[in-house]
Amino acid sequence: MKLMRRSIDCEYWLGYARAKIQSMSWTPRKALTGPIQRNQAGAKPPKSRGRRRPDPLAAVTELLKASFDADPWKTSPEPLDKLQTEVPEKYPNKLLRKLQRRLKVWRSQRAHLMVFGDSPGNDVAD
Repeated sequence: MKLMRRSIDCEYWLGYARAKIQSMSWTPRKALTGPIQRNQAGAKPPKSRGRRRPDPLAAVTELLKASFDADPWKTSPEPLDKLQTEVPEKYPNKLLRKLQRRLKVWRSQRAHLMVFGDSPGNDVAD
């Protein structure tokens, strides 16, 4: 009985949908195959976000770079410990990862200099 009632309901709604589509001036096929207006310029590239906060190590970057150039084999906790002994409130332990990233960049620049003999980014086009 339920199955019969469902089929009657489906037939009713299909008939209703057919009548509604025939009364319209367009059909779903026309809607799908009609002209599509798109932005001719294409998608815009996302803007770079840049920095959101001021650099906490900006005041001592030159000092850190000089200490790295003097002793490049030192790990990142050593320069941070040195900074913390001088000013403990200004340079907390959470800056360790930031300092590790800086040392990674400086090490890669130094390796590039050792291998290619010039600083990165100074490639001359032939």
